Amino acid sequence: MLGELIAVNGRFVEIMKRQEGVLGAWYFGSLAHGTADEYSDIDIVFLIDENSFSRIDGQLDSLLAEACDGIVLRWDESFNSDAIKNYCYLLEYSRKLFQYDVFLLNHGKIDDFMCRVHYTDLKPGDVIFDREGSVQALIDRAVTGSRWWADIRHLVTTYWFHVQMSAKYFIRRDYFKLENILRILMDTHASLLLSAYDTITWGGSAGRLRYIPGEKQEHLMLYGCTRDFALVRENLYRSMKWFDEDIREIGDDEIRAYNARLAKAVMPDWKERTKFVAGGS
Repeated sequence: MLGELIAVNGRFVEIMKRQEGVLGAWYFGSLAHGTADEYSDIDIVFLIDENSFSRIDGQLDSLLAEACDGIVLRWDESFNSDAIKNYCYLLEYSRKLFQYDVFLLNHGKIDDFMCRVHYTDLKPGDVIFDREGSVQALIDRAVTGSRWWADIRHLVTTYWFHVQMSAKYFIRRDYFKLENILRILMDTHASLLLSAYDTITWGGSAGRLRYIPGEKQEHLMLYGCTRDFALVRENLYRSMKWFDEDIREIGDDEIRAYNARLAKAVMPDWKERTKFVAGGS
């Protein structure tokens, strides 16, 4: 982690401590879970009194600007609401650029789902400061995360339906629709793997996938789309076989039978319809 980022964070925390209505703060993300490295940014959460939420939100840019040499840009998360704000900043300090993520949680709407996400598994060691025990009260709620869960039968249905759909995009050589289908297939396969191998209780699928077996990670990397349709076809066919193999490892008897029936129907048809892409093989 950049020393400049750490310096700006320290200055900004002191500025926020002085603001009326800021009840406390804690670290979130990689810094809170012990996975930060030299490339990590800082995710910091501020708990704001309900009566001060709009005011602090409106002043946030100017307060942060006091702690650095300049704000290059601010990207607002799509889930922002009157319960939570997440602003992702690109800051400049000592001629270096770095990212800095700031969350504001409205104490009056603390039971909002997105708010709960940001104090799930909160520990005393994550806390930066706490006025009058407001942050400790959230810790005492003992809100915990969970490992990945998925409806595997639905994943099987989703997977083979979209495999079949991909054939027409190979035929049309429609890169953009094929790329979208491959993303759906990768996400579906990833969800299957996470349902069996997930080991952590926080974060989205992208972060959790780092902890599944390395061989399974490698398999997911073949879903990308390129202009080389023959290569894309070859990779997708290999991926189908791995999906089928994973179902046989992960699914129960009913799921395995259901998947086998769909794979038997879809794979030969898909292979025949797309064989021209690979020169007839």
